[in-house]
Amino acid sequence: MSELPEWNDLRVFLTVARLGTISQAGERLNIEHSTVSRRIDRLEEKLAVVLFDRRRSGYTLTDAGRRLIPHAEKMESALLEAVEQDMGKESAIEGTVRVGTPEAFGIHVLAPSLASLHAGHPGLHIELMAQPQFPSLVTREVEILVTLEPPQTGRYKVARLGQVEYFLYCSPGYRDTHPPIQALGDVAGHQFVDYVHDGSVSDRYRILNELTPNPQRSFTTTSVLAQRTAAAAGLGLVLLTPYVAQQGKDLVCVFPGQVLMTRSLWIAAPEDLLKIRRYRFVWDHIRHLIDRQPDLFRRSA
Repeated sequence: MSELPEWNDLRVFLTVARLGTISQAGERLNIEHSTVSRRIDRLEEKLAVVLFDRRRSGYTLTDAGRRLIPHAEKMESALLEAVEQDMGKESAIEGTVRVGTPEAFGIHVLAPSLASLHAGHPGLHIELMAQPQFPSLVTREVEILVTLEPPQTGRYKVARLGQVEYFLYCSPGYRDTHPPIQALGDVAGHQFVDYVHDGSVSDRYRILNELTPNPQRSFTTTSVLAQRTAAAAGLGLVLLTPYVAQQGKDLVCVFPGQVLMTRSLWIAAPEDLLKIRRYRFVWDHIRHLIDRQPDLFRRSA
């Protein structure tokens, strides 16, 4: 290698690796997609390797590209940390942090807390991705991830937030017009509202089959909020967490006080990023948010 690659080329490389297309990378970096392509070509030429498999559907990393990722990310984190310190911003909390969460957690738990966060730190901008399928830390779709599926490999800091508890609910109308449910065995003859299980949502949401074998589903969706609406309309029984069910008074708990399912909720982020104040601050905010709501989350031992 005749000369070292430029940081701007590595920054473009990371963005393409994370987003998968040069057009999206160009939008993120606010440069022409042709410039993105030229910078990738130049980086490959300097390193004498092919970093991406170029397909019509997008760019995927080659083995050489995957090997370069952790080194480029270390440079990125070191630069962010240096800028934070050299600009005298080590006491300021500002900049953008992308956070990924399960859909209802992001909407009903995290989002309501952001007004006070913004009031205290107006320079801090949270980009929230709340969706059924967890976004990727590997591609840096998000920088902090709240998840039911903690990463098993990679240089991430991972911590257990607590236990999410599931109860069985239905509408008062459904309860009054269907056979009574006095024991768990009685639910087998009832209709259920559930997730679509076609790969579009996490397998960790496959909880209904743990409650009853071969459940009869009257409605399925990728959205837990749509499940709640359908159950409130009388379509069937539904397993929900209290922070989803208690958003209104149109559902009743079939077995009050009886937890039927639990899942562990985790938080994860790249280790290097947590050296930077804004990421560490948002990480701590989410953990404290859980601690302050013991009625919604049971702390893990």
